[in-house]
Amino acid sequence: QLSTSQPSPERVPSPEEQEWAGPEALCPGWLEDEAPDGEVPGHSGDPDGATHAYERLQSALCQEGLPPTLDCSAEPRTGFGPLDMTVCILGSPTPFLPVLLEGGTRCPDAMVLCLSPTWASRVPSETSPGAWTLLLSRGVSFKAGGHSALETFAPPRRANYVTGTFAPGDPEGGWVGELARDLDCPTGGSVPLAHRLQDALVARWVLAAGANLPVPPTLAFVLGTRGDLPAQPAAPGVRLVRLQDPQGQQSLVQEEVGAFLGGAAMEPYGQVGTGGVGGTG
Repeated sequence: QLSTSQPSPERVPSPEEQEWAGPEALCPGWLEDEAPDGEVPGHSGDPDGATHAYERLQSALCQEGLPPTLDCSAEPRTGFGPLDMTVCILGSPTPFLPVLLEGGTRCPDAMVLCLSPTWASRVPSETSPGAWTLLLSRGVSFKAGGHSALETFAPPRRANYVTGTFAPGDPEGGWVGELARDLDCPTGGSVPLAHRLQDALVARWVLAAGANLPVPPTLAFVLGTRGDLPAQPAAPGVRLVRLQDPQGQQSLVQEEVGAFLGGAAMEPYGQVGTGGVGGTG
């Protein structure tokens, strides 16, 4: 934030100082001693991670040679209706930066990055019973030429399409998945879908058994029941061996590996050694 006091009348704030949207703009009130409800804010000064995510965005923009984000949050934007296009990106800015920049060039102001769960809310959908509408009260919008602006929306802006960082283990994965759950607009993923796509065995099983698509010859050892891998229908090209006690089933593992490497499915691959064995715990 800019200070009203200056060391001399000749000093003029730099463009970086004028454009930098500091923590107070990202999380209003976080610098105060007490929050409005009487609870003391967290010691980190960044209770919802917005400031850290914003700094990552500024670093990424700088590396691309683009201008820093302009802070326009003091003057809320109005006039957005249900028919206005709003493509909302939830979570980490880094994976989606090329999409945000290209979208800002082709459809200025349509791409909005949401860096915090406090910037959005869910309300019951008026058009789809049982679903939810995602409303944005704050976001970073992208414009032509790689320009971006931190903005507030009054009334909140309705999202028409939502995607984000649903990857398991991602720091933002929890709140991103929750905000994107059961929306009345198209979404670009979900936490359960990310889990399935990142599991190579599940992905091959779905492709082979569900879509009847060819997959590389696969031998997989799994522990327990793995209910997400049903015994039927069979997945062509995927050999699944369930182990109850791997320490006491070494001979079974050796037999299965030998049969797999010596089978007809592996003949086109020649000498693959142990590299042709797929396994999962």
